[in-house]
Amino acid sequence: MNKFSCAILAGGQSRRFGRDKTVAEINNKSLTEILANKLCKISDDVMVISKDSSKFFFSIDRVKFLNDFTDSQSPLVGIITALQNAKYDNIFIISADTPFLSLELVHFLYEFINKHDCVLTKINGKINTLCGFYRKKIIQTLLDFFNRNNYRLIDIYIHINTKFISNINEIKKYDSDLLSFININTPEDYEYAKKIAEKFGIGI
Repeated sequence: MNKFSCAILAGGQSRRFGRDKTVAEINNKSLTEILANKLCKISDDVMVISKDSSKFFFSIDRVKFLNDFTDSQSPLVGIITALQNAKYDNIFIISADTPFLSLELVHFLYEFINKHDCVLTKINGKINTLCGFYRKKIIQTLLDFFNRNNYRLIDIYIHINTKFISNINEIKKYDSDLLSFININTPEDYEYAKKIAEKFGIGI
């Protein structure tokens, strides 16, 4: 088993989705449960972080359900909570609305984390902030931004040693169809995701 922690951020407001997307189901499993099952294959420390963990009705032995350390609504809060509670120094962060995550991609990103504070993909200029590794050593930097009421993750990366992987051909070696980067934000996205699941499965 790999010596890194994993955290699923499941605290989004889901405004465009119309209801809490983190408990929406594909093949009778919530998006969050799909990811939790996957990540338990590669880590013995998996966290689900949200504003209210009582909304989840699944139970997996090695999964911890944690509430954000503060009520502020921001992915930054979820990341800080993850880093504060992780068993290991390296933590893979993923948003709950990306059910087609490739575990091979996670292993690929993990190869770079020991030489950096953060490892993320950058595809066609877009930084995937919630699909990558963060290290515990940056907690104070993140808290400093939070305490200044700057919750923009994009502003933080120049202040830490961040590795951006942008070679699309390299990324496709571990996720040929880039399914890891399908986010479910709208009802239309959800219907599309169900079609993808019919074609490729959900990988658990």
